[in-house]
Amino acid sequence: MIIKVLEENGTAVLAPEGKIDHVTVAAFESKANELVSENNSLILDMAGVEYVSSAALRAILNINDLMEEKGGLQLRNVNQKVMEIFRITGFSDYLNIT
Repeated sequence: MIIKVLEENGTAVLAPEGKIDHVTVAAFESKANELVSENNSLILDMAGVEYVSSAALRAILNINDLMEEKGGLQLRNVNQKVMEIFRITGFSDYLNIT
């Protein structure tokens, strides 16, 4: 998995590529936690994410909870396969997905 960090109009953008699973979730969560501590809002650009495991769902939920106290977490460019996982688990009702 590749993890890119960008900035868009003063907002941090975390853009992972590949699968977020039990093998890669620690690196994903570590980078996300860095951005959470340094920023008031965060965009998670899911364009390059092809799969999320239950470990990834837990990590995204934790990041969302931390960002709720700040400016919030926005997920964007979620592909159909990952969106279906969010729908089945109920995450699509809880997360800010655009």
